[in-house]
This record gives sequence, structure tokens and C-alpha cells, in this order.
Amino acid sequence: MVSFFKNIIKQVLLNQNICFYKNVSGNELLEVIKLFKPYNVGHKLVRIGGNNDGGYLVPDVLNDVEYCFSAGVGEQSSFEVDLLARNIKSFLADYSVNFISKNKDLKFDKKFIKSYNSNNSWNVNDWINNKIPDLNEKDFILQMDIEGGEYEVINAITEENLRKMKILIIEFHSLEYSGNPLIYNMIKSSMKKLLKYFDICHIHPNNWKKVTKVNNYNFPSNLEVTLINKKNVITKNPINFLPNSLDRKNVKNKNDIKLDEYWYK
Repeated sequence: MVSFFKNIIKQVLLNQNICFYKNVSGNELLEVIKLFKPYNVGHKLVRIGGNNDGGYLVPDVLNDVEYCFSAGVGEQSSFEVDLLARNIKSFLADYSVNFISKNKDLKFDKKFIKSYNSNNSWNVNDWINNKIPDLNEKDFILQMDIEGGEYEVINAITEENLRKMKILIIEFHSLEYSGNPLIYNMIKSSMKKLLKYFDICHIHPNNWKKVTKVNNYNFPSNLEVTLINKKNVITKNPINFLPNSLDRKNVKNKNDIKLDEYWYK
């Protein structure tokens, strides 16, 4: 009978976007939050892409960038189209959509980007290395919005390929489950791998879903994160205020999300 009522209470709390976990402490959750802390890296931010979902803030170090690898296309490609105006060509991949472009500099593969090759997927390293044979001499961007598949891909990316990237833009999913030990460790290991070579210069919560309170900390479900290769960082100073004036809601008709200060201070 006790377990029956526990399950009812748990479901009620979940319906109100409140989660409690026994195994991940508040201090551990704060440790993960701090892994997403953004910094002023000495470059102004510019908005690339549309005014809603699909637009991102990136550091204005694009002059020498030649290519963008975009995993997860969705229904629009405003980000890649804006990059074309800066003479940056894009390779796009997504098995879930049929993408048609008349522009020869937007090259699409109907494949998921994964850690392995199959009939409908491409190993992330093979995708990158096969597209540009002389990539060692090129600056490029990797952009990923692959509905939770980013953790698998980050784990699979070779450190050699990570070192080559100038900018990384990743939408991290399922952060509201950070209190689950398996999810917690997956997020933590992914971020620690990236932070060996990159600093975070911007974060922005996707407002498609309300925040979830996890052991007294508010977690967005999805968080857009822009990272810059440490080789291109000029300074590394704290950011005192978010959102940035260039930020826009991902979903027009939903309330925006304002991150609590512990996400960036």
C-alpha cells in the first residue's frame, strides 16, 4: 500500500515538473550545472539563422571558417543559409527528413549521425573525414540538434577531430533527468570531454518545455550551448547577465525561460 501511494505522489510531482532522486545529491547537480557555465571569451556574439528555432549565437570568428557540419536538419535550414552568405558551405545529415536544396553548397545526406555506420546512419568521424580529405588545413563548425543522440556522438568523436573544430553548437537534451545517476554521468562525461578543448561562450534554454525542478535546482529540458576552441579564446571572464540581447524564443507562442543565476554566475 505504501509503494502504491509513493507511485501516485511521484506521478503527481512529475506532472508538475518536479523530480526528486535519492542517488544524485544537490552538490553533484550543481557540479553538472557549472559544467555549462558560459564565459566572455573576448569575441562579440552574432546571431546566425532565423529569429526562432534554428538560430544560434556564435562568436564572430567566422572569417576563416570554410565548412559547417550540421547533424539534425528539421524543417528549415536558416542557420546554414546564413552561413552561405559568409561563404561557408554546409554538409547536412538527417534520416528523419527529406531535405531538398537548389544550392549546390548545401549538401544533404539522408542519414542519422551516430557512433556507427548502417543503412540509415553514418559514423560521425567517417562523415567528417570523408567529406573533406584535407580537413587538417580547414576551419570548420559542428552543429548538432539530434534529439538526445548528442551524447553518443560526443563519446564517439575522436579527440583528433575535436581539436580541429573551431566552433561547436550543440543542443543538449533531457537535462531534466540529471538527477538520474545514469543520465547524470552521461552528461558529466560528455561535457568534461568537450571542455578539454573548448570553452563555452553562450547558453540558451529552448522554451518548448517548462523547466523541471530537480532537487531544488531548475533544469531546462533542452539547452543550446555554443563552444569555441580554446585556441581562439582571447579572454575568459564571467558573464553577469543572461539572456543575451540577441537571444530569441525557440517557440513563439510559449513563455520564454529565464535561467537562474547559478547557471552562469
